[in-house]
Amino acid sequence: MKFAEIVVSHKKEDFGIPPFFLKFPDFMLHWYLLHHPFYIQEITLENATGYHVTVYQETENIEKLLLELQQKQVDVLLTDCDIVLPSIIDISYGSVIHSLFILEAAKKAIKRQSKTLQESKFLIVDGKNFVTNIVLEILYPHINYLSIYTENPERFLQKAEEIYEEYGLRLEFFSDTRLFQEFNIVINCSCGMDNYDYKIQKNAFFFDIAQNEQKMQRLMARRNDLLLSNGFLLKWRNKTYLSKQIEVILRITEPLFYKFLHYEYHKETLINIINLLQQKEITVITLTCFGKRV
Repeated sequence: MKFAEIVVSHKKEDFGIPPFFLKFPDFMLHWYLLHHPFYIQEITLENATGYHVTVYQETENIEKLLLELQQKQVDVLLTDCDIVLPSIIDISYGSVIHSLFILEAAKKAIKRQSKTLQESKFLIVDGKNFVTNIVLEILYPHINYLSIYTENPERFLQKAEEIYEEYGLRLEFFSDTRLFQEFNIVINCSCGMDNYDYKIQKNAFFFDIAQNEQKMQRLMARRNDLLLSNGFLLKWRNKTYLSKQIEVILRITEPLFYKFLHYEYHKETLINIINLLQQKEITVITLTCFGKRV
């Protein structure tokens, strides 16, 4: 398995064109790039092998590119492009890594709020997906207040009983957006657009695991008091990585992590994954929002 990192460029120099060819008139270079719209180079991320792909403008041949990458055994993509990609190859957004490190991210936010972990109130916005389950598993052994905003509380009833029996923590559920004001930590696992933007507590931390860009952009426009984040920088082997890069490296090089991503979620597997991350000593450096430090 390999990965491919896709970027869009309008610079002719980024396409491996021979120097003498760059002296040709622009209309000839434009014609050349229209017929050779991608430039593929081999790269590595740690011990994961892949390709750096430069795409010329908003090429209409993206499906042809993906088919070519499939032939090169590419299993996952990294990209910040606005190009609409057909669902031929998976894209890494870092969502699983975000959920696995959510407690560490929350600790950094809580420190800014001058609160403690024990007095902070956590809210999970249910995404009806397995990252919601991961976030729940990661958080509940360490905090005193935890609720889930959901229209399907029955999905969590058995888990709520287990949590109460094990830790005495009463997991609460609600679907009334007015209650958002009670929480200083909001963790979004949903791609929904529910309008609770003005209900969130002032100066709260809102972390978007779901990578719901439209939701985040709306919050940024409406609430400049919130601490907003949809990612973080990680440190591993004295190098800095984005969440999605770590996710790609582990997906390609660790069979256990690949299985965790692609098969039904189990707590036993989660424990093994947590142990794997601890052994690799991967740590959170700082929070980010759309790639910029916050």
